[in-house]
Amino acid sequence: MARARKAPTPTTPLEPLVCYDWQQADVDKCARLMSNEVGALIASSPGAGKTLVATEIAKKLGAKTILVIAPLGTHSGAWGKTVQRQGLNTAGIRILKGDKKGKAAFADLRWGREGVYVTTRQWFALQRWDGIEPDMVIFDEIHEAGSYGIATSRALIGNSKRPGLHSKYRLGLSGTPLRNKFENAWSLIRWIEPDKMPLDYYIWRMTKCALKRDPFAPQGFRVVGERNPGELFNSLTCYIQHLQREKCCDFHPFGFLAGLPAPVEIDRVTEMSPDQKRFYRSIEAAVAASLISTEGNEVKVHTEHLIVARGMLRAGALALPSVDEETGKLTFESDADSPKLDALIEDLPSYEGRHTLVLTHSKRFAKIAVDRLIAAGYTCEGWHGDISKTQRDKTLAAFTSGELEIIVGVISAMGTGTDGLQEVCWNVSWMSLDDDPTNNVQGIGRLDRLGQNKQVVTRRYLSNGSIDVGMYDKQIEKIMILNETLRKGAA
Repeated sequence: MARARKAPTPTTPLEPLVCYDWQQADVDKCARLMSNEVGALIASSPGAGKTLVATEIAKKLGAKTILVIAPLGTHSGAWGKTVQRQGLNTAGIRILKGDKKGKAAFADLRWGREGVYVTTRQWFALQRWDGIEPDMVIFDEIHEAGSYGIATSRALIGNSKRPGLHSKYRLGLSGTPLRNKFENAWSLIRWIEPDKMPLDYYIWRMTKCALKRDPFAPQGFRVVGERNPGELFNSLTCYIQHLQREKCCDFHPFGFLAGLPAPVEIDRVTEMSPDQKRFYRSIEAAVAASLISTEGNEVKVHTEHLIVARGMLRAGALALPSVDEETGKLTFESDADSPKLDALIEDLPSYEGRHTLVLTHSKRFAKIAVDRLIAAGYTCEGWHGDISKTQRDKTLAAFTSGELEIIVGVISAMGTGTDGLQEVCWNVSWMSLDDDPTNNVQGIGRLDRLGQNKQVVTRRYLSNGSIDVGMYDKQIEKIMILNETLRKGAA
């Protein structure tokens, strides 16, 4: 006899979120200006509720066919939930991708059928968009389209060989719109407000950017910032930026997180093990010997050696690496010497609160860290590129419910799709930094954001005499230069 299928338990729809006064002011301003078909850029710091604001702007504009380009981890989470909860589209989102349902959704978008369509920038870059004109395009984490000449940028703004994406309303979102280079502004502004940006990238680069001589850079110059900081962003018709703990508008004389103390920063410097130190010094010596060579009267600087060596030195600062016999690449054995990891396990009992976020740039190191922490008696899961979206959602749910104590995340994978961590966790331990300062800013913003009610404690584990020491200060210096441009533009 066939079993009767159990009826699904009805769920009560969540009440729509109500914007703060300053968020509602942003919604009203953007909708008013964008109704004249002017694009908008919201460059508020991480955690300012940009997804909610963007959804409310789309509602106020009356957009019916909406394309959202966003990181994969935000599709069913931030975007899917917000679109339904705020009533932008009660049917929810439709995801554009290469499977049968995704292709059917793309066909409906091409025909102009109403709906909220969401896709990744990678899938977006592979498609042709001529003949497709949604009412509104929202590009979440628009800094991902900033690099001149990349496929995402070409698909967005077009070139001589293919048209770009056209829509009545254009909205870019990013807490770090320039990523780590001012020249990334060209692609962003060419799409958001093309009248404010010359058609030729290289003319703009030579006339509006601050340049420094560099024989290895295009045209012999490297961009180090904006020639007149703030000029470009101050010229935009609709540019919004809210800062965490700095004056940014009449609503926030001290920033939108002024009521939450700034994170406490603690540095824990460890000594490398003898074998780890020998490996590290051997790499430094090899680099010094191979960096410069002579052929006749010509002296050559081999910058490619620096790139490879940097990766090896960063691995060596985490733990004692070994060589994978199959791939020839550096890896970490499960029992690799790692004074950093030993120090973390030693410190964890003294942490206030039972939840901890551990961050590193290395996926291989993240895996052994998970194993060591589990062996030490902690409930722990990894968060990196080898972990599926489904498993990440389960990990997040377990962490926020209290079943899981520690997440070990690769910094580049933790930038999006993790909202909710701040409600239960205020400890973040950095085992290493990412090469891209933008990813580190996003990582910090996972906990230090709206919804956090405790002072975040940031601990950096540094290997003495290694590339770790000084790397943080150099990244801060680079970020400060770019922030000068963004803040003056918002003034």
